Amino acid sequence: MTKLTRRRWIASAGAAAAAAGVRTPASAAQEAPPALPPRLKSEVFRERQAKLRAGARARGWDAILVTPSTNLAYATGLSMHRSERLTALVLQTQGPAVLVTPSFEESNVTRDATVDDVQTWQEDQDPIALASKLFQRKTLGVEGSTAYSTASLLASAASAKVEDAASIFDALRAVKSPEELAFIREAGRRTVLAIAATHGRLRRGMTETEVAGILSQEFENLGVHGDGLVQFGPSAALPHGGPGERLLARGDPVLIDCGCRVRGYTSDVTRTVCFGPASDDFRKVYGIVNRAQIAGIEALQAGRTGEEVDRAARKVIEDAGYGRYFTHRLGHGLGMDGHEQPYLVKGNRKPLVAGNSVTIEPGIYLPEKFGVRIEDDYAVLEKGLASLSVRPGDLVVLKG
Repeated sequence: MTKLTRRRWIASAGAAAAAAGVRTPASAAQEAPPALPPRLKSEVFRERQAKLRAGARARGWDAILVTPSTNLAYATGLSMHRSERLTALVLQTQGPAVLVTPSFEESNVTRDATVDDVQTWQEDQDPIALASKLFQRKTLGVEGSTAYSTASLLASAASAKVEDAASIFDALRAVKSPEELAFIREAGRRTVLAIAATHGRLRRGMTETEVAGILSQEFENLGVHGDGLVQFGPSAALPHGGPGERLLARGDPVLIDCGCRVRGYTSDVTRTVCFGPASDDFRKVYGIVNRAQIAGIEALQAGRTGEEVDRAARKVIEDAGYGRYFTHRLGHGLGMDGHEQPYLVKGNRKPLVAGNSVTIEPGIYLPEKFGVRIEDDYAVLEKGLASLSVRPGDLVVLKG
């Protein structure tokens, strides 16, 4: 992981890109996908479960219920989609971590999940009755992604009291280990490569939808799954618009906002370039957004609040007369979810701590003209910060 001083990364953006292996190939398929970093060991999930149990005990709970979600993956290493068939982790504070799942999922669960026991149910059995036996007449913490209907059925069957467990997961997940930050950084590296490869394949007359498909292909060529938003010209003035059927024309700004996953951890990177000669107005706005991102990065450090970091970047845009066109928060945490704690936004007065991973993504959006957003990923360290994606620096003008 690259530790940065406050100014060194600005002067060395090109060198950093070269060191990270970031080029502009015609296609990422020209090279074999790089190997993924190793998976987290089972000991990591045991430690997480111990911390979850400690948080539950401090609140007077007897167990935590977790259904398929990134919280389940965080607690056990098991990634699976939620369905009408109940799969649930019951993490008991004074007992084992038990995973209840359909019998046909047993082999997958025992292979991937770090738990103490797996209890299966057949298609003709009632999984609610099976799971509820684990917390009869107890106090149960239920994390936020568990469907209300499921939690209600389980609590009713067990005569249990239900409380919200989201705060425990949010607090633990907001502070990343070095291994987790390495996953995000690798995801960021591949995202920057996929964007550069996509830029190399742009041609006049392509639609935003076509380019979004090319972007997905380039992620696949790099051995990961990824996708994102692609917006040309006036479409880019909508912060989360597109992709649509607008045709790429010479002189169009091109905004790509995308990410991919490495070992369950995601990146989130936005690049705005110009396809052919850039207008003076576009260059001016790009320069303002670029300076705003620098101000936000310089403000990012342990002990500062999310509000303070947002204010530092926003002031640059406001002082330039474009404040009304910066319509969203400066950034958000990222990890197993694309948006998670902490948030860099007005009103967030909680100090940042070492291990936080966040985006810094200022933008200016001029209706019916164009939009500019630059987004990169960073980790807060005890002293300073670390880059999790290679920052672009000056405006890139592609041959249109």
